[in-house]
Amino acid sequence: MDRPTIFISSTIYDFRDMRSAIKDHLEENGCRVLASEFNDFTKPLDKHSYQACLDTIQQADFFLLLIGTRVGGWYDAPNRVSITQQEYRTAYELAQEGKIKLLSFVREEVWLHRESTKELSKYLESVADLDDEIRRNIESRPTKFASDNDFIVSFIDEISRNKETAEAVKGCGPMPIGNWVHPFTRFSDIRDVIDPLILNGLSVRHAAGRKALQNQLLTLLRDLVPIIKDKPLLPANMILNVATEIDLKVDDLTRSIRLSDRTYGRLASLALYAPNAALNEAGLDAALGSDLLLKYEPADGNFRQTPAYDLLTELLDQIRKFEKARSGFAVNDLLVRGLPSNRGADRSVTVLGHIVAGQLQILFRWADIVAIARALALFLDGQPSVAPQRMPLSALREQEDELKREKVSLQQVREFAGLETAGTTPKAQQAE
Repeated sequence: MDRPTIFISSTIYDFRDMRSAIKDHLEENGCRVLASEFNDFTKPLDKHSYQACLDTIQQADFFLLLIGTRVGGWYDAPNRVSITQQEYRTAYELAQEGKIKLLSFVREEVWLHRESTKELSKYLESVADLDDEIRRNIESRPTKFASDNDFIVSFIDEISRNKETAEAVKGCGPMPIGNWVHPFTRFSDIRDVIDPLILNGLSVRHAAGRKALQNQLLTLLRDLVPIIKDKPLLPANMILNVATEIDLKVDDLTRSIRLSDRTYGRLASLALYAPNAALNEAGLDAALGSDLLLKYEPADGNFRQTPAYDLLTELLDQIRKFEKARSGFAVNDLLVRGLPSNRGADRSVTVLGHIVAGQLQILFRWADIVAIARALALFLDGQPSVAPQRMPLSALREQEDELKREKVSLQQVREFAGLETAGTTPKAQQAE
């Protein structure tokens, strides 16, 4: 369903604000809403407004019915059929043909009033000497919950279809459809029902924002991923293999180390593949300041960071670490050592240890940026968020285990700051 269309049916006088709120909410999420009091509702001049409404229902994917305290205008006064009721009956026929889905809502106080009315009817029937006319007058009395008690109660009975269900259970006719009735007191009660049924995807704003973010990630990957053997490929395994072959240690930083012709050649090739220009992070930073990758928790009204949000945070952190590693580093200091005049008799190459360490750090951060950006782009394409395989934190093997032990996760930082603890409401939001 590219753009769901929803027809709102109710008395307008007592539901004007609610209808407006529903329309705004659905349209903000990319739906088309048909509500007769608005100017974007088709109003043919050659038809009565009632008939125009009934005809328009056929354009809808969902029929959203609101029942409150008022009857509204009569469509068939002698038979006591209101226009709202006739709209429902028209929609129900379409629903039986599989052309529309029904969503029915009743104000909670009206629903409870209907239940109490039924209890009163049972009691009055038990009073043997009560006059029938008096009984009917009591049952149909107008109240603040229903301007026409008989009509409101019978209309709710019609949409709940309990009698048809009882007959179907006995084998006398088919089961009715679309007979769910949702009591509500506020707009959020309606929103909680319609969102998973109608808005089972992203809003237009979020979909567009995520697509823009995905394109920024793809542009970043285009600038980062080299063409190797006619295919875009990041040589992450080669980076790890070269680091393993070199096996750089702390003591190597202050002296020259000898690399074999093969190891040096691979390190130099990777250095040439790595990006030389600064990486543009402006668009990514803007996305981090939006709600694109946050999750709203209605229980406490807060937004929570998602794994994808944390991935974007980590991506920006890795870009900054890459830029820091790249600044002040001259790749020519590595490449010049490979000149024939600087090679040994066995074609080995002698390079200062800190130059090798600096190049490996650039390569590690490069590979991490690509892995994170790719994982995030896949998530934005609808695939599960999966943490990518990460490169070593340091070019020095001896430091790796210690750095991993000391590295603090974002979740641990949140807990340390008292912002949230796993699976609980932030302390500042906890009830006293």
